[in-house]
Amino acid sequence: MNTIGLDISQKTIDATLHKTDGSTYYTKVGNNREGFQSLKDWIKANKVRKCVIGMEATGIYYEAAAENLSETYTVYVINPLKIKDYGKSQFNRTKTDKADSNLIAEYTKRHADKIIPYSKPKNRYLQKLINLKQQLKDHQKQIKNRLHSSDDEMIQAIHQELIQAYQDKIDQTQTAIDAQIGQAETDGHYRNLQTIAGIGKDTAAILYAQLTDKTFQTANQFVSYAGLSPQTEQSGTSVHKKGRLSRYGHRRVKRSLYMPALVAYRTGAFPQLVLNMTNAGKPKMVIIVAIMRKLAKLAYYIVKTGKPYDSTRHKAAQA
Repeated sequence: MNTIGLDISQKTIDATLHKTDGSTYYTKVGNNREGFQSLKDWIKANKVRKCVIGMEATGIYYEAAAENLSETYTVYVINPLKIKDYGKSQFNRTKTDKADSNLIAEYTKRHADKIIPYSKPKNRYLQKLINLKQQLKDHQKQIKNRLHSSDDEMIQAIHQELIQAYQDKIDQTQTAIDAQIGQAETDGHYRNLQTIAGIGKDTAAILYAQLTDKTFQTANQFVSYAGLSPQTEQSGTSVHKKGRLSRYGHRRVKRSLYMPALVAYRTGAFPQLVLNMTNAGKPKMVIIVAIMRKLAKLAYYIVKTGKPYDSTRHKAAQA
């Protein structure tokens, strides 16, 4: 399999090609439309008809390249942490753009069968609005914390004005989110997601944007995508570490499910699950994470079936 690894920065793209005959080629192009065409010409010049291309999800810099190149080739967008850990496993000590593109090519070649191919997002603008709203809320929270720690009247007044200004922008962004969902919503998924215990408008919007944008074959695949799959380390009788959440996954989705899981826990939404884990001696936080995992599964099933939550029908997903 011909494989290309791209290390993408704001202005440039370093590309390393691994051909099936074992030969390796390198080039550097601009991170713009002209650069994408130059990359395609370079691929053809090296007599490659079919290939797969791997790149890291580096902020927003990869987006234009992924969209352009996916029209011609199979593209994989990879979590940077996975590339970093892979580099450590290979005892990689060289840190240059060229070396990184080579490392990405190697990882893509080895793991292409385990990565979901990139497809152009249907809900990119919606996701950007959701991210913007969260950023505004985070900034507003910081100012609220400064307000509580200040005893100067003038400083307090300025902070209060800033808090209100942020609130106005949050409300404006929420209106845009509602309008965007209203235009795209045809199957009632957004409303149905809010029928799950603990899921409100904000979390429903995040889940809607992800579940209607990508093709997940199973609920467990979505759970893994969200970074909610537990990791265990056991070896013989000497190594038996406590399970922990994966460092990988979509942080926004993972973060959005915490408060709904806490609400579901406090309101007794999943009594059998909580009872089983409590009887097994699991601490509260482990139970909360288990509820987060179940909420993600339920969200997947609801979008897949197009029906609202029904505790009887989704009993299997709660166990």
